[in-house]
Amino acid sequence: MKKIGQLLVSGLIGIGIGMAWIVVQILMEYPWKNLANSTLQLSEFLFWVLTSFLIGIFFNLATWIFNNDNWSLRKQIIINFFVCLVAWLIFNFFVNGLTVIEKRWPVVIGNFIIMYAIAYGTYFFNLWNDVKQINAQLKKNDKEG
Repeated sequence: MKKIGQLLVSGLIGIGIGMAWIVVQILMEYPWKNLANSTLQLSEFLFWVLTSFLIGIFFNLATWIFNNDNWSLRKQIIINFFVCLVAWLIFNFFVNGLTVIEKRWPVVIGNFIIMYAIAYGTYFFNLWNDVKQINAQLKKNDKEG
């Protein structure tokens, strides 16, 4: 049950990142003067919500690579990055067709790198803060004990 909860939270985080992403795309497509005229079809919005949820879940599942204690952290990050990148390229292939990847592959890869940096940057920042708090508590306990 705990794993299902983690997957749901990851999916919701994915929706949050996806919605921020779509807002940025709308702002880039429509200058501020024409922003009032911008529209988003309900089907497109629901597609973004669903795919963002699934991408969030995938990122959670991809973290299983970090459970392999025989690999260094660097190796885990590199393997995780390329597994996620391949999945992202396959996803773009099915959603947009081969023409988008052929013509805009730097943009597709750039979008992935930004998304990866946000997702795992946030994860590692939170992990770093948790370790910092645990170490501070341990030091406090050592001084008291």
